[in-house]
Amino acid sequence: MARRKKNSLTAPSAPSLAQPKMPWYKHMWVVVLAVASVAFTLGLNGPTLLQNIRQLPSEVETTRDQYLSWLKEDAEWTGDWSTFPEGIVDMGDMQLSEGVDLKLSLQAKNGELGGTIATSAVCANMPVFDFLLLRGTVRGDTANVEAWDIVGGHQRVFESLTLVREGEVITVSSSNGAASWFPQGARVGKHPEANEAFMSNFCERKTRIPFGAMTPNPPIERTAFSVLRTLPAAAHLNRYAPTRPMR
Repeated sequence: MARRKKNSLTAPSAPSLAQPKMPWYKHMWVVVLAVASVAFTLGLNGPTLLQNIRQLPSEVETTRDQYLSWLKEDAEWTGDWSTFPEGIVDMGDMQLSEGVDLKLSLQAKNGELGGTIATSAVCANMPVFDFLLLRGTVRGDTANVEAWDIVGGHQRVFESLTLVREGEVITVSSSNGAASWFPQGARVGKHPEANEAFMSNFCERKTRIPFGAMTPNPPIERTAFSVLRTLPAAAHLNRYAPTRPMR
């Protein structure tokens, strides 16, 4: 008996449906929408946006300065310092130097230090000035500075000093040793409030050499503007020159 074969029915294959090609203008809707959004934003907030872009560099610089000021502890260095800081209740605990006539007025910015320094030796050896200028840099709790001024139209560095700050106390040391105009290892404390007249009349009633004994040039009224005019190439070093004229 012959075997019956099973009819193998194969499903007809589905006809391939070709995707219709999308018109070119439909591809552009994303671009058109983005351009329209940008145009709307500029039209609505354009002036404010452009103003913010212009202010961005100055804001970045301000943020940088604030960070460096915090990092270099500018606020801790800036101020008036002497062996008798008025208004300090626990002055005895600061162990400040006694019998030393020394004043510092410091300004710090981003680790650069400037200001003025006065001692009786400056009064005794300088016929005109009540103080000398300071400039230098800060590294941690130590500052290396120069005591300098303008004599005869030229810069003159009188001494190199090291300032070591411990909280509200600065210890002053000079590389000149015993020949220094500044007391070796003198400890000065920070005044609670800055005073514009802190250095005024420092040499009053102190011994001074006769005028002309050091230099025949006339006195120099030391202000920030006169120093900058005298030293245009080093203006960045003199930004902290005192703004108070000599008496």
